[in-house]
Amino acid sequence: MNSENLTIVVDGGASGCRLAAFDDFGKQRAIAQSGPASLSTGVDKAWQHISQGISSLAAQIGEADNWLPQELWMGLAGSLQSTRYDQFLSLIPDAIDPVVITDGHAQLLGAAGGKPGICLAMGTGSVIHWLDAQGNLNHAGGWGYPIGDEGSGAWLGAQLVNHYIWYRDSQTTNDILSTMFAALEQHIGTDVSDIQMWTTSNSSTNIASLAPIVVESANNGDELATVIVNSGTDYCQNLIDLAPANLPVFLVGGLADLYRAPLKKIYGSRCQPAAGNALNGLYKFAEEQRSHNS
Repeated sequence: MNSENLTIVVDGGASGCRLAAFDDFGKQRAIAQSGPASLSTGVDKAWQHISQGISSLAAQIGEADNWLPQELWMGLAGSLQSTRYDQFLSLIPDAIDPVVITDGHAQLLGAAGGKPGICLAMGTGSVIHWLDAQGNLNHAGGWGYPIGDEGSGAWLGAQLVNHYIWYRDSQTTNDILSTMFAALEQHIGTDVSDIQMWTTSNSSTNIASLAPIVVESANNGDELATVIVNSGTDYCQNLIDLAPANLPVFLVGGLADLYRAPLKKIYGSRCQPAAGNALNGLYKFAEEQRSHNS
């Protein structure tokens, strides 16, 4: 396989990153996964994990372990913060020509196929991007945990811990521990010291690891879990309603399945299946930029 004809793309978020190699026909020739690559959670770790992913791609395409692509097209969470952005670029070897857009922009390009639309990304964080009929690109949300990212995995985990500590502080001997809280205790413990490690955590990735407890509990009919998820749905709707009306809505990310049904009830046929993912979007972006610059 001739690596010179491959386009290397990176989709990086707080829970992990994916890399792919596309040929000139847009066919995916190799894919790799690595650790978190959100700039918000550390630029050094982001580049370390991307480098590991590049090595994995190199092995698949028949290149040496120290191989570096000529270009690297990246959609990274947290890349709008200029200081982190500049620090990250300084870590990239001079042999690579890097291009960075936000992960949400990449997801929009992939989901809508480059056409007008709204992409609501609900994963560890939450953000919405849209392209209107006039070709204007905009976004909302994505401010990061713990201030923003409402409805996200980090937000769900934080809501769970918050409700639990209020239960713990106010419980009486007659209170019955719910199945959801029992599952939470299996993760965070019952000792005050252990619990405070979670209540004072500033890691969106760690807190988001608790989100599956809420999702599973809601699916099993837990009343509190359902209230939390319904509140998350409200935040999703608030974000979607910031974008121009009547555009198709694409829901992506690890929590897409959680929110798809309730949002479908609200927006009906506007909710459409994604045409592709962020990796597809980054390949499309690379092709468009090359065409524009040629």
